[in-house]
Amino acid sequence: MFLFLALLDSPEEQEKFTEIYDQYRHFMWYVANQKLQDEHLAEDAVQEAFLALTRHLDQVEDVHSPRTRKFLATIVRSKAVDILRKRGPEEELEKYLVSEKGEGDILEQYLVKENYHHLISCILELEDSYRVIFEYKYMYQMGDAQIGDILGISAKNVNVRYFRARKKLQKMIQKEVGCLE
Repeated sequence: MFLFLALLDSPEEQEKFTEIYDQYRHFMWYVANQKLQDEHLAEDAVQEAFLALTRHLDQVEDVHSPRTRKFLATIVRSKAVDILRKRGPEEELEKYLVSEKGEGDILEQYLVKENYHHLISCILELEDSYRVIFEYKYMYQMGDAQIGDILGISAKNVNVRYFRARKKLQKMIQKEVGCLE
């Protein structure tokens, strides 16, 4: 915590940060652990969230308000998703393929993996505003409201971007497969 306090300018900010830290650190760990399912990664997400809070402390008016609690939950969820993203979808695919061993041959597993890699490469070619929503929705199974909270947009806007991303992705895949006229 002392590292975080050293990043703050005034004693008032340090006091506010200390109060937030004492009141919400366990709550933030719980939120992160729900997403990550790993105690150590949850601790990392909380530390990253507190680091981010040092840059956005001015957005907290009342330490004890429900708005502050929601704000902190949004930050720590975002950091948890970042950690999941860094771990990558490869890990999930490998778990899936290992669990499916014996239920199909090696060629079938290879085709699943190849199609998966192709889909991921197409997703990575999408514009950031579409790609991020697609990733959150499919890779992390987040709902529109959660995604909206993280990105600072409405759930309706998330839904619109999702459908646009999906259409663009379909066109990309059809073009590569040669299905378009």
